Amino acid sequence: MIQLVKNYKKLVLELPVLIANTDYKASYFIKLLNLKRPTYYRKLKENSFNIHEVEILTKALYPREAFLEEIKQSVEDAKEQVKNGEVLDHQTVMASFEKKYL
Repeated sequence: MIQLVKNYKKLVLELPVLIANTDYKASYFIKLLNLKRPTYYRKLKENSFNIHEVEILTKALYPREAFLEEIKQSVEDAKEQVKNGEVLDHQTVMASFEKKYL
């Protein structure tokens, strides 16, 4: 758990550099975080982004990793659904598609 906190702290401290090294303009992050320009620059200078903002920034800075994480979560959710019997057989699904699209 200590290592997790250290990794988070390191990420937060590196955010200004990571943001500066992207091809995105500040206006992109301002809009993404739904902040006013002075608030964004103050938070950037003071490293005072909250956890939710850090999560949004991380997904924007590492979109490929964020997408892969979403896929992993979808697979885990699907496994849980199968485990709980929340599945339909092939014939039922195909009949539903035919009814809806044909």
